[in-house]
Amino acid sequence: MNGTGDRTPSGLWINPAVGVAGDMLLAALVDLGASLDAVRAAVGSLGIDGWTLDAGGTTRRGLTATSVTVHAEDGQRHRPWSAIDARLADADLPAAISRGARRTFELLARAEAAVHGVEMDQVHFHEVGAIDALVDIVGTWAAWSDLGEPDVSAGPVGLGVGTVAMAHGTVAVPAPATLELLRGIPTVPVDAAGETATPTGVALLVSMVDSPDRWGAMPAGTVHSVGRGAGSWDPPGHANVVTAVAFEPTGPTADGEVSVETVLIETVLIETTVDDVTPEVLGHLIDAAIAMGADDAWVLPVTMKKSRPGHQVRVLCSPPLVPEVRGLLARETGTLGWREWSVTKHELPRHETVVELDGRPVRIKVGPHGAKPEHDDVVGIARASGRAARDVAAEAAAAFRDTLP
Repeated sequence: MNGTGDRTPSGLWINPAVGVAGDMLLAALVDLGASLDAVRAAVGSLGIDGWTLDAGGTTRRGLTATSVTVHAEDGQRHRPWSAIDARLADADLPAAISRGARRTFELLARAEAAVHGVEMDQVHFHEVGAIDALVDIVGTWAAWSDLGEPDVSAGPVGLGVGTVAMAHGTVAVPAPATLELLRGIPTVPVDAAGETATPTGVALLVSMVDSPDRWGAMPAGTVHSVGRGAGSWDPPGHANVVTAVAFEPTGPTADGEVSVETVLIETVLIETTVDDVTPEVLGHLIDAAIAMGADDAWVLPVTMKKSRPGHQVRVLCSPPLVPEVRGLLARETGTLGWREWSVTKHELPRHETVVELDGRPVRIKVGPHGAKPEHDDVVGIARASGRAARDVAAEAAAAFRDTLP
């Protein structure tokens, strides 16, 4: 690990160019400076006995890195997704860690359900449901939280060739679940005969990189520190490591002015108009569209033929996500058709930082023209303290302003 300054950077770029696995991501964040004790405490809150987690230095093809090892005595190799989700929901975990880990396992469950042609509730994890995967996933989110919950972006995922032995037999790599998780995600080939990207590693990346435009080259900014996480496999052709870079995105200039140069992103706008769908279903549809990775989704009131009141449903998404959005609109609304066209989105630079209020973290979304507290964090404090949400939001905004030069 290397770095400069004491300020916690708000950006984290992960380079999985030669592959990614859960233990490699966790090790990279520990190498970057995340507390191993914080990771152990988070995993310990799950109430699972018979495991230990160790970390140590190693080398891969001449590169120094950190590796983590999970020693488990757990005999229950098959765990249903619903049981894992319930355990995570009941654990005494910070909201951000719980939300992230549950999202990762939900993505894994969806991928497994799609591959095997079953409902999510019928998914029983084999490899990824074992205790080592629980440690990798919860541990990685805990390490991310300990690093200040930075905004995560990532490069293309490296994919090898060959076969891998799984619970159902030998399959080609990338594994079926891995390919399902990689829909819409950029990849690059790796000249390696083996599984370079695992379902757990890819699910963690996809759930941490929460916007399609955050896949690619490292964003503009100043490098703060670098961490490398080594996998247990040591192939002869390449250094089997994931690199994690903590950086501060480009923001205010020396004279105090803020750059407002936009990033142009090609997206697709899909819309349909309905007059027989309840508001509850429309609200669910918006949440579902955002959860599957849409950039935005909204509903507009309209007047249809014969003066019937109706709703126009619009979803903005990346081109690879269009088939899924079409299916969502058809399933949830029963529509008989939709309209779609290409749209260029102008996106201003933004990042996320954290302030503390009542001893609890509040995420702040920061753009070139303002900052806004994260609603979920504000509501959590408002409920716990009995104060009005708008008052808590104002206090969080004031706390953020106090951190500015």
